[in-house]
Amino acid sequence: MEKNMRFIKFAEIISRAFPFLAISAFPCIVSDVRSLISLAIIPAVIWILWAKIKNQKWDIPDRNGRIVPLTIMVIYGFVLVIIEPNFLTKFYLTNVLSLLIITSFWKISIHCYGLSAIIVALIKFNQICNNLLYFVVFIYMGFLIFTMWSRIYLEKHTPLQVVVGTLLGFGQNLIFLYLFS
Repeated sequence: MEKNMRFIKFAEIISRAFPFLAISAFPCIVSDVRSLISLAIIPAVIWILWAKIKNQKWDIPDRNGRIVPLTIMVIYGFVLVIIEPNFLTKFYLTNVLSLLIITSFWKISIHCYGLSAIIVALIKFNQICNNLLYFVVFIYMGFLIFTMWSRIYLEKHTPLQVVVGTLLGFGQNLIFLYLFS
């Protein structure tokens, strides 16, 4: 079955939007630029630089190719927790450590996992977007649904990998918040 080029382009735009969506959520989650840089921008740069160094697409489609950048991000997360042991740095470390462990055995959609974790963080850590919280969460839920579709449509993931990534992103972070907040 031949796919419609307009749908392919739209799906690619949605998929490529993930790092920007992750970073743009942070002003609603944290109120300082330092946290935005340390918890969103630096991890995105680590990931993208690794992909460039290895001459891979930015989303690193090969599961084994994701192990080293995730390991670097886990080490970086431990350093963050040592330097500033607050709830958000532990939240970051827990997420990248989980992604590393899961990715060691199976490929899930990090796009969907990440957007799910961001939605949980938006609800929990909402610092600035008080009056707009429901609107922002609604927008991110829409992006999550489109991202789930795009990852499957572009054949980057199976439906199971997308669903598991989404459910783990929500489930693990809700459990983490329940246990530690």
